[in-house]
Amino acid sequence: MIEEKKEKWLVSYPDDGNSVCFEMEDMSFWYQHRNGCLVEAMKANGFPKDFLDIGGGNGITALAMQNAGYHVTLVEPYATGIENAKKRGIRSTIQNTLEEYVAQANGTAPAAGFFDVMEHIRDDKSFLENINRLLTPDGQIMLTVPAFQSLWSENDVQLGHFRRYTLGQLTTLLAGAGFKVTYASYFFSLVWAPMWLARVLPEKFGIKKDNTPEKKRNEHMAGRPTTARLLRRLLGWEVNAIRNKTKIPFGTSCLIVAQKTRAL
Repeated sequence: MIEEKKEKWLVSYPDDGNSVCFEMEDMSFWYQHRNGCLVEAMKANGFPKDFLDIGGGNGITALAMQNAGYHVTLVEPYATGIENAKKRGIRSTIQNTLEEYVAQANGTAPAAGFFDVMEHIRDDKSFLENINRLLTPDGQIMLTVPAFQSLWSENDVQLGHFRRYTLGQLTTLLAGAGFKVTYASYFFSLVWAPMWLARVLPEKFGIKKDNTPEKKRNEHMAGRPTTARLLRRLLGWEVNAIRNKTKIPFGTSCLIVAQKTRAL
């Protein structure tokens, strides 16, 4: 059943995505910085201790939240992700699609997050409507997605993305699905120019690169701990900004916190 229905949710995701990511996540400056920002956003915005990580893959984010004292349940359709999450020590996991899980747990979740998930979904509006149904009346959500269509490249295509977003687009989309945005920011600000130069500019000259596992490891500085630490220090001000609920005006990713305002 899961294999039949998961394509309605994660309709565009590389078959080896979880396996490739699992090999580098713990060493990646990108995952570590994102996790630091997310944990601070949870604390600053008063998230309850019980939290669902929807489509959380190998559990790298669930682990950071679990270590911060949150009772995180990872909901993930892919068996590889569930197995890897258990290896990481995630205490609560559910292998299921969002659609099937909503049918079982309708209206019971006080909070949920989905981090770099929604860009893989063709019908993002339906996805958010299902999230709405999953939540209690005043439930909270937090999400991240890639920012700015101007950064679109072959890398997005190969990762299975359908789009990149702006904060304004997300605010409108969430309002239509019964949510009010309570905090919105970009982050990974210092990565914007390198990403444009490395991914977008070469394509303007007809140069496209395959998104190989080695390329991913290099971009995430996996195996280069000194450089990874330097990048995290340079981006450290973003963690403080998010802790203080300050909006960062640009970056390669969007971060949104929202509250359910009406049932669908």
